[in-house]
Amino acid sequence: MAALTRTGLEALVPALRELVGDRGLLIGDDAAARTCDPFRHVPPAIPLIVRPGSTQEVSAVLALCHRRGQRIVTHGGRTGIAGGAYAGDEEIVLSLERMAAVEEIDPVGQWVAVGAGITVEAVQNAAAEHDLFYPIDLGSKGSATIGGTIATNAGGNHVIRWGMTRQNVLGIEAVLADGTVVPAMNRMLKNNSGYDLKQLFIGSEGTLGIVTRAVLKLLPRPRTQFAALLSLPDFASAIALLGRARRMPHLSAFEVMWNDYYRLVAASGPERRPLAPGQPYYVLVEAMGYDEEADSRLFDRFLAGAFETGLIVDAVSAASGKQIADLWRVREASEIIVREMSPFVSFDISVDIRSAEAFVEATRAALAKSFAHARTVTFGHLGDNNLHLGVHIGPDTMARETEIEHCVYAVLARFGGALTAEHGVGRFKRAFLPQHVSPGALEMMRRVRACLDPERLLNREVLF
Repeated sequence: MAALTRTGLEALVPALRELVGDRGLLIGDDAAARTCDPFRHVPPAIPLIVRPGSTQEVSAVLALCHRRGQRIVTHGGRTGIAGGAYAGDEEIVLSLERMAAVEEIDPVGQWVAVGAGITVEAVQNAAAEHDLFYPIDLGSKGSATIGGTIATNAGGNHVIRWGMTRQNVLGIEAVLADGTVVPAMNRMLKNNSGYDLKQLFIGSEGTLGIVTRAVLKLLPRPRTQFAALLSLPDFASAIALLGRARRMPHLSAFEVMWNDYYRLVAASGPERRPLAPGQPYYVLVEAMGYDEEADSRLFDRFLAGAFETGLIVDAVSAASGKQIADLWRVREASEIIVREMSPFVSFDISVDIRSAEAFVEATRAALAKSFAHARTVTFGHLGDNNLHLGVHIGPDTMARETEIEHCVYAVLARFGGALTAEHGVGRFKRAFLPQHVSPGALEMMRRVRACLDPERLLNREVLF
């Protein structure tokens, strides 16, 4: 398919306007002002964004594009780092931003039905009004949308307690490439009536269909929250500390920061420096529960035991909601990384917890051997196997991005790690997927995609 010509665009716009109205289109400068990347301005190649306001409009738009052979890239909050939102010169953008309603909340069944364009934070706030809780929590929750988190099976900070997005979705509605609507808005915990279709779309990165609505599982809102930031002398202490933390039934997060990350963040100001830099590891431990007295006693016992056994060098414990938020600001400091390390290449990988230190050291050694001025930041949800790595080699970092990726992923393959933990394969990692997925599994993925979207009109350059 050739790039969409000016003539083709002029013919497409009126047809789309008839389906979604003036409010449903962004054209020219309004579209070019949007970015497909969370860290830099990368506008869609074609200055046209379609913004349907309902599932019916999504269906009509996809049916039109299917007849014309027009390729589409779906936009949610555009917070992913794998290039899944990038739109080339053969693709138009379909944004779900207008489909952001809270449709219904059931406090008894403990679920909420929402439009896919709603943000994670908006869902959390709506649930809180009913004394309920949506546990998926991301640093980008104010921008990341439910549709996007479903498409990538996002994880975030509370996976160790409540699982990935997959574990927190009861039902979905999706639209296939030809406009067929798949209504699977299950609201029950137990439903074995045929295939569980939602699982097909969760994590598919928009390649099988566009998720338009979802039913999310909610929980009783926790009554207690405790957090502490700890400095550790070595990685063995981090492993031992994780084992102790897991004995707390109300453990909700276990975040590990390597010294390269903590040193960078701590240098930004005293509010991001609750503990002195210098130790090799820093851990943020959080626990959320329902019994103030019992939960407090368990958390205090955990900290005291860790001190007594020499696992902790120093610690600061939060005594208020504000202090807890301040500790999380140390861990969620992406703006500091962007400011101090740009340009950088981001990695979102999974590796055996026991091998995490060896993997990081081997990666640093490989980078140092290949590049004269390699600099890294390392942090992640260690209890979930998930590490985030940022790599900067100088002004030509992005020009040599592929070399950096080959270097890191070669080490990852030796350790048997996963290419992506929570951001997806997108466009940026597709070349590496065959190295991390078996030929049989990859062939099955291709068959499923060919069945549902034989023309590959949806997110064509994503995954494989």
